[in-house]
Amino acid sequence: MESHRHHVPKTRLLSGLAVLLPLTILTPLPSLADNGVPSGMEDLFAEPPRDAPADTAAPTPGLDASLEDMFAEDSPPEATRAAAPFTGFFQSELAYSTESPSHWSKFRNLLEIGTGGDLDNGMRWKLSGRLSYDAVFDLEDDFYPKAVRNDRRREAWLHETYLDIPAGEWALRLGRQHIIWGEMVGLFFADVVSARDMRQFVAQDFELLRIPQWAVRAEHFGESVHLDAIWIPYMSYDEIGRPGDDFYRLPVPPEPGYGVAILGEDTPSRSLSNSAFGLRLSRMINGWDLSGFYYRSMDAAPAFSRTVMGQTLVFQPEHFRIQQFGTTLSKDIGRSLILKAEAVYTLDKRFSVTNLNDPDGLVKQDMLDYVVGLEHTFDSGARINVQLFQRWFPDHVDSMIPDEVESGYSLYATTEWLNGRLRPELTWIQGFNQGDWLARPKLNWHFAPNWRAALGADIFDGRPTTLLGQFDGADRVYAELRYSY
Repeated sequence: MESHRHHVPKTRLLSGLAVLLPLTILTPLPSLADNGVPSGMEDLFAEPPRDAPADTAAPTPGLDASLEDMFAEDSPPEATRAAAPFTGFFQSELAYSTESPSHWSKFRNLLEIGTGGDLDNGMRWKLSGRLSYDAVFDLEDDFYPKAVRNDRRREAWLHETYLDIPAGEWALRLGRQHIIWGEMVGLFFADVVSARDMRQFVAQDFELLRIPQWAVRAEHFGESVHLDAIWIPYMSYDEIGRPGDDFYRLPVPPEPGYGVAILGEDTPSRSLSNSAFGLRLSRMINGWDLSGFYYRSMDAAPAFSRTVMGQTLVFQPEHFRIQQFGTTLSKDIGRSLILKAEAVYTLDKRFSVTNLNDPDGLVKQDMLDYVVGLEHTFDSGARINVQLFQRWFPDHVDSMIPDEVESGYSLYATTEWLNGRLRPELTWIQGFNQGDWLARPKLNWHFAPNWRAALGADIFDGRPTTLLGQFDGADRVYAELRYSY
């Protein structure tokens, strides 16, 4: 049996987290009331508020707030808009990769600036952009290839920028916007519209991971029915980085005796023939929040085509047309339990194969993804989310890397201490087939109004051919400091 160089320490870590989790969730620590007297825990769940002042309620991440408030999830209260015409945040992130050779892997300084306001006839607008400078390349100037340094060192881009036009029971949003159809915690299933910044895989907050799309979005709000229609004339695609970066991996391991060359990404042209569109219908039935959707697009995630040239395997990231049918449901069960589920059937997605005789190294596959999750509130006030997920390939071929059925689970747990100033959390994702896993312990400290500091770690383990195990050499510890205004 092949030895695993991290088996002993990471197994001990796994045991330690397993012991720490129930203590974190079930043990209420004292918090300070306004008068300085210790009191019970306050209500909490999922990600902490987005560094808002203590008297500002934060939305629950992942929920489709547009069902209740027409596009209001992105708009601050009127009083806030009047007092602060510019909103946004500054966040500094420092990460150190612990695997050999250990190195500084991130020192990103990110600034978001946004503004917005009201126009005549109830119209509203928003304009925001982001600037990023990663100083890690000043600390580790010779570690990363030039292409990686050029990709991550300096960035500037337009973020959410749109115009809202109300029309009775309809609302129209034009511009660059987030369209979030999924509701699962820490995982993407029905959230099919978003592009993603995958240069850190999923080891970052979804607020920074999601990339908005240029879209025309029309929503109709009835008493119990909600219709969402979108058209994306020019798509945004996943950011995958450059070869040599910490989270850049090929979908298949290189064959022994062959060299590897990776060409630049072949991104679809900005023509209307490559546009995307989708429809989503939601309805409340006896307390069940149900939805169904259809989405036709170019795949935001690239597939790596492969050609064999002598003793060299030449890979190129490409995007292909796919179609997706999906459904979601959620239901409050009693006072403290919430059930959520999602299922998505994808047509014509490309997957890599190991067969060198295949002309392009890709096979066209349909697949079914589904997930079921439960959220529970404990008497102490802490909450925990557990999700079971599975992927099935009806026409699976043996030369594919994934099994015909791939299964796994995720766990997210959090609580808060000292009136919400300290927020420990743990994200855990593990595959059943090969046992690969990702652990993300994190401690958030809201030490002053609008300020947050955090310490955490991203730990991967598993075989190099598995989804999470391929990043076994990318373990890191990190610190964050954020100011929101």
